[in-house]
Amino acid sequence: MTNTRNIDLEDKLREEILRGGHKSFWQRFAEEHHKDDEAIAILFDFIISGKDKLAQTTSEIIRYISDMNPTIVIPFIDRLVEKLNTDCHDAVKRCIFRMFQRTTFTEDQAGFVVDTAFKHLQDRSNAIAIRVFAMTTLYNLAQTYPELYPELDACITENLSEESTGFQNRAVKILNRTWK
Repeated sequence: MTNTRNIDLEDKLREEILRGGHKSFWQRFAEEHHKDDEAIAILFDFIISGKDKLAQTTSEIIRYISDMNPTIVIPFIDRLVEKLNTDCHDAVKRCIFRMFQRTTFTEDQAGFVVDTAFKHLQDRSNAIAIRVFAMTTLYNLAQTYPELYPELDACITENLSEESTGFQNRAVKILNRTWK
């Protein structure tokens, strides 16, 4: 009986998500489901197992839910890091790093997140938003692990003059340790 209900819920969520695709829909959907642990687990599965529009739209919804409750990300951190290391859509990467900015990691998780975030920060073919959110994730982790600061500073300053204004703005605040 439980499996049938899960499959029914999964199908219902998939159908509803694929019908909607705009910011107000994402916000409304997030508001309706932010306390439903079963729905949240299914939504994370959509992100982690997909490469299509469902994964992209769901990542936006989960980002809104994580804004309301950053702890929902914790059980899925390892799988999200693995997802970042695949060929997934930029929207998914951006949303994962945006969620990671407000997430607390175990020491083991922090190591994997640091490696992945540095990889994405240094890859100039990544979209600016992905790189900026990866940089902020690293900065937040450096507050717990100060030994990261020198490597982060070096990585940021390497080609700073060639970066976009948005990147430079965040980078300077991080370099000056004034980012909120």
